[in-house]
Amino acid sequence: MTLGNTRFLLLLGLVSCAVIFTCSIFIGTETLDLGQAWRELRSLTPLSEAPTLSILLMQRIPRTLAAFLAGGGLAVAGCAFQALLRNPLATPYTLGVASAGALGAWVAFLLADVTAAIPLLALLTSKQVMAFLFAGLDVFLVYLLAARRIHTSPAVLLLAGVTLGMLANAGIMFSRYLARPDRLVNMDRWLMGGVDVLGYQPVLLLAVGVIPCAAVLLLQAARYDQFAFGTTLAAGRGVNIGRLQTTTFFVGSLITAVIVSEVGPIGFVGLIIPHGVRLLTGPSHRLLMPLSIVAGGAFLCACDIVARRILPGETPIGIITTMVGGPVFLYLLVRRRFSDWNV
Repeated sequence: MTLGNTRFLLLLGLVSCAVIFTCSIFIGTETLDLGQAWRELRSLTPLSEAPTLSILLMQRIPRTLAAFLAGGGLAVAGCAFQALLRNPLATPYTLGVASAGALGAWVAFLLADVTAAIPLLALLTSKQVMAFLFAGLDVFLVYLLAARRIHTSPAVLLLAGVTLGMLANAGIMFSRYLARPDRLVNMDRWLMGGVDVLGYQPVLLLAVGVIPCAAVLLLQAARYDQFAFGTTLAAGRGVNIGRLQTTTFFVGSLITAVIVSEVGPIGFVGLIIPHGVRLLTGPSHRLLMPLSIVAGGAFLCACDIVARRILPGETPIGIITTMVGGPVFLYLLVRRRFSDWNV
């Protein structure tokens, strides 16, 4: 791909992302009067007495930022895991991180009655904290199971992750059996994923977890290009295979754990976005990965617009991504041979 085409794709991606980002801020269940918001801002009206400005600053903007960070993070993590495992079906959740995080959140729901009277304990066992801890535990166990062969067999990582994911799903079913019927609604709702955040604390936590991890993965782009030709050839060209695999494993898992703990497991973003972008850019990760971040963030923002405005009620965004992602991936399966992986 020529330098001119590369610049055009980057510019097109940034412009498209900016348009969708702006639409996500101003489109919602409630129509915003921008004139009223501007008057409230100029008059320095407190947010408690400025409903239009409050919706804009404390709901729409944080929600859009959360969707962009989560979508971009899942997309770049999916791209990295596909390179690491050399598998076109790999996703950020392949190693069981999402299932383990979901199990942690469900355990937090079960402990809600026990910890309600103890504020500090309730904070330590919140669904975000428990989801992150369980996801981190899954990463640690996968690494222990595959540590002896991580440098030679990415398939061991895949099998270990899938097995632990199945065990976590069994734990979720058991926790459903133990849960009170009135709690199941909230627990199931979280499992569907959602970026309906309030305020900037969730956005800050996502930014702290996603941005540095995404930067580390982007720095590995040239090495992924070499890794695609095989470990022997990549090592001969100066790539430290063990370090690359370990870095991708831990950083990709960390970014996934942070996202799952804040917005729940949102499917298909990390699977279809890298493949869709690859149709335009080719297999070069130096262009594929940054465009995947932009496309992933824009895709999740667009899905959130659909969830808020087009469908009735506040539809969980995980349902929208699955409804869109499933057919798109089937199309990719029919139209592509995934020759990059020789399958």
